[in-house]
Amino acid sequence: MLYAPDGSGQGLMPAMGATPAERLASLAEQVQEWAVEALWSEGASAVWPHCPVHPDTHPLTATVVAGTAVWACPKNGATVTRIGTLESGARPR
Repeated sequence: MLYAPDGSGQGLMPAMGATPAERLASLAEQVQEWAVEALWSEGASAVWPHCPVHPDTHPLTATVVAGTAVWACPKNGATVTRIGTLESGARPR
């Protein structure tokens, strides 16, 4: 469960029948959706995690590349980092 400061919560559902990397990317996408909603409700930028190549224009996309769950730029497809290794500045504010 993920909980917002207002006490609301959202459950996470793993992708059944998927590879471990696909399950991780699916869970990361669910966390991302929750974080974006929480940021928007606080009046903050709802772009998370920020794309380092295109800051404040779009978030990164959780996906699987070569069997590894990664955050990638949705515009150019470039892998930014493995899921779970974002720099501290890339976390929701």
